[in-house]
Amino acid sequence: MKIKPNAASNELSSPFYLINKNFCSDFENYIANKNGKVKGNYNAWSYLIFGKINSPKNWTLMYKKSTFTSGNLLLSSKCQNLLVLAEWETERKGTHNSEFEIRRKSSTDFFRKIVNKSLSDLDLSDKYVLEIKNAKSSLIFKLTSILKSLFLSGEIYKIEHRDDKLKIEMRTEKHHFEIFDKLIMEI
Repeated sequence: MKIKPNAASNELSSPFYLINKNFCSDFENYIANKNGKVKGNYNAWSYLIFGKINSPKNWTLMYKKSTFTSGNLLLSSKCQNLLVLAEWETERKGTHNSEFEIRRKSSTDFFRKIVNKSLSDLDLSDKYVLEIKNAKSSLIFKLTSILKSLFLSGEIYKIEHRDDKLKIEMRTEKHHFEIFDKLIMEI
């Protein structure tokens, strides 16, 4: 499959349409170079694209952008909400005993840390907390090392390792292919 436009004819000349088209085209080319498959749609306001590769493990990638407006044309330039996210996911068979979650810190975590001894600040950044079910695994060290720049920029939203699956969620408008390439080689 391919990534297809689902734009109205009046959107085709929009600079936002061209930005989203280029983003999707770059994604499609990257996945094709890894002998993967893609699907999805885009227009001037949004995109939802998926890629699947096997290099050397199966990885699923998803990027989503949504622009919401108030519906009022006079206020629409001032009342826009933007959601951008990316998810990278893979299966890691036989790792169910090293479950953990790294996520952005919330206001209630100070109190949760007092009660829950498995919750601690992440060594790399005080903006994130780490919750470990069992012993701290080497995977945590590898991930924080590879994804360091994304932690420091605040683009990492959550990393979850549960039921033999690793899922990395980000809030970003960038592909970060160079980081993903390093990740798939070392994880």
